[in-house]
Amino acid sequence: MTSLFRSKRQSMVKSSSSMPMALAIPEILECIFSFLTNRRRLTVVQFVSKQWHAVCRHMADPPPTTAWDFYLIEPQYSLFIASLSTSRVLNLFTKRSPFQDVTEWKDERWRKLLAVVDDLQAEGKIQLQEVHVGDELASIHFLEPLLPVLDRCSTSISILRLQLGERPDHTLLHLVLRVCANLQVLDIKTDRPMLMPPRDETVAALGAKKTESPLEALPVQSRLKTLEIAHLILIPDAVESIIDACASLRQLSIWQAYPAQFTKQDATLIIRRIASSCPLLKTFHFSIQGWCWTNADMAMFLDYQPPSLTGWSFSDKDIEMNLPSMALSPSIQSWPPQTPLCRTLQSTDSLLLTNHHQRLTFLELKRTPRNNGRDRIPDVQCAGALHQFLCNAPCLQHLLAPNVVIEIENLDIHNILRQERLRQNNITSQPRDSRDALPPLWACRGLRTLHVTFDHDQGIVYQGAAAASGKGKDISTLDSLIIFGYLSRCCPDLRDLQMRRWSTTVSMEAGFCLLSRLGRLEKLVLTGRHFDGFTKQDLGWILKESQGSTAKWLPGLSMLSAAATSGSRSRPQGGNQSTIGASEDLKMDLVGRIEDVHEWEREAKARSGGDRLCSWPGLEYLQFKWVDSHDGAVNKTRQEIVAFWRERWPAVEIVVEKMRFFEY
Repeated sequence: MTSLFRSKRQSMVKSSSSMPMALAIPEILECIFSFLTNRRRLTVVQFVSKQWHAVCRHMADPPPTTAWDFYLIEPQYSLFIASLSTSRVLNLFTKRSPFQDVTEWKDERWRKLLAVVDDLQAEGKIQLQEVHVGDELASIHFLEPLLPVLDRCSTSISILRLQLGERPDHTLLHLVLRVCANLQVLDIKTDRPMLMPPRDETVAALGAKKTESPLEALPVQSRLKTLEIAHLILIPDAVESIIDACASLRQLSIWQAYPAQFTKQDATLIIRRIASSCPLLKTFHFSIQGWCWTNADMAMFLDYQPPSLTGWSFSDKDIEMNLPSMALSPSIQSWPPQTPLCRTLQSTDSLLLTNHHQRLTFLELKRTPRNNGRDRIPDVQCAGALHQFLCNAPCLQHLLAPNVVIEIENLDIHNILRQERLRQNNITSQPRDSRDALPPLWACRGLRTLHVTFDHDQGIVYQGAAAASGKGKDISTLDSLIIFGYLSRCCPDLRDLQMRRWSTTVSMEAGFCLLSRLGRLEKLVLTGRHFDGFTKQDLGWILKESQGSTAKWLPGLSMLSAAATSGSRSRPQGGNQSTIGASEDLKMDLVGRIEDVHEWEREAKARSGGDRLCSWPGLEYLQFKWVDSHDGAVNKTRQEIVAFWRERWPAVEIVVEKMRFFEY
């Protein structure tokens, strides 16, 4: 229930503020009564949670928001003034107008707004908690008179978000921190993902300004918990003074900064300064345009890492494997890790695992624009490093790596894909010996957020490219059966699942129904160029409309290979005992096999007590991103299914986003 409140609140407005403790009571109850059986927990704890939901509903609702710009006229302006005293969020943005350069008129309107806010604050009627400023209003000309007003309202306003049209520098940052000493969240972004480097004269002017007027000491930001800055122009002394003043930070993100008068040694010193000055830091990101982490940086980061740090955030460039296009064979997984981050994630050193991997709860690999300036960011191959990390991170709860590839071969614990490719090439193969131990499995059983891309190991695909000729649909079906089965077994607590896949099959024989085991799923986003099996017959189970046996939904079973339809493995007698125990508990012997779908049907009937199948009880958001098919009938069927879902599933927000072919 707590995550339900959180998703509703964040869907309307991005907020880094902590959730009211009252909303955590249902989750606390679940932990307290975890020793009860599932049936008893559902009948007792869920009833209490529903009652508490009715009491605290107002806390979960999105905060009232109001917006202002220069061109508000009556009666809109009167409505804005009337709503200002009850609003929690104030948006200050401008619209383009032929009167854009009339500065005197704009200054007058701006002063009038600030006077209204001051009067409400003096009367004790101000309830604002967040202020969002963008476009022209985020310039120093308009911020200088605004910031003192926000500081006088510091008892209520704790979050300030700025959206700039150019790179921020230390002048702007120091101005905000010097005037508003009681902020809890400061978020500075730019409205364009890729910005050209600042001109040389701009950088020179900043350096001269710092020399002529030395930086003033900043007041201690005792309340500032979150500081996020994108595209900052880095000047070493300015950044160090900011870090020294913000010793209470919990979250620090300096993303794709531009190095002005900045050396590699300065970057190392800043990382060390952060580790020593911010002992309470929990999540950290530091990336510089055109710069990647080195071995020395990574070693120093691990040595000086703040004791409270449980969240890592890096640019996806720091994990990208730059392999020659003609050297994809043998498999890229056999290549030694090339980047320091890859080596760190793949490490099996017991000290590093204990101190870092086994206490991390958050890992983010941010999508970073490439130097070619195109919007599309390619898939990032990491040679199995991410999979290896997941096998050694039992505490991980959130993984955000939307374009980093997890190779399907790593999830294929029974080598079904390899046997299928050999069979299609008329090569006989021996099935895996039942006495062999399973390969390492993901250790993050409590994973709640997963944003990744699933694809094949490029080396294996190139080696067995002939296997895809004429029978790609079978391989795609097996891929989906493996992915959905693996996730449903290894990550039963997923709340937010967003996966990219070039071609995804969502039919019954592909095991899309297996995701209904994720009983707490709240958000599901599937992105791909091709979607197969998107029919009423295959997806009827989602709305509990399907009854009877799954046999009538599996007309293509005879086309699947013997590798996929082979019987369940017998209980292993040897091998790694810890791996075997985990596989028995999770029933991993069914992953990738059609028997997993039959097992799902038996589980659903046992839970519901009849023939009616179950889907996600807590789902709030379902999104498909796809390219329209060349077949008009397929597109029509998709539209009919989505329309039917929206009609019969009013509590779920269903979104369909159509992409162009090159936008994947």
